Amino acid sequence: KNQVEQNPPSLVVLEGENCTFQCNYTVSPFKLRWYTQDTGRGLVSLITMTYSDNKKSNGQYTATVDATAKHSSLHLTAAQLSDPAFYLCVVGAQCSPGTRTLYPNLHLEVVKEHFLNVDAISK
Repeated sequence: KNQVEQNPPSLVVLEGENCTFQCNYTVSPFKLRWYTQDTGRGLVSLITMTYSDNKKSNGQYTATVDATAKHSSLHLTAAQLSDPAFYLCVVGAQCSPGTRTLYPNLHLEVVKEHFLNVDAISK
């Protein structure tokens, strides 16, 4: 059975910062897709990779795969307030119908400024 683990489950970054989501899986050979969930549009495919791919880019997104380690990363360059808030890694065994499974979304929040709790600092 294929298992997928995504990290971090939630991430807050400042506008303009880069960030990375991780995806570990147990199946090989595989087809791996990174999606975003856009309000009003549902799931939107960002990048599709197979075990023979090492790196693919799509605009501000770059995905890498290490088939030996069974690991993929999705790198987001210069996060913007308008970027989607949810990201999803879907991994399925190739040539095995019905083995693709959806896993919990990774949540990204992009903030314009970093706010400090002044009361907590002064105590």
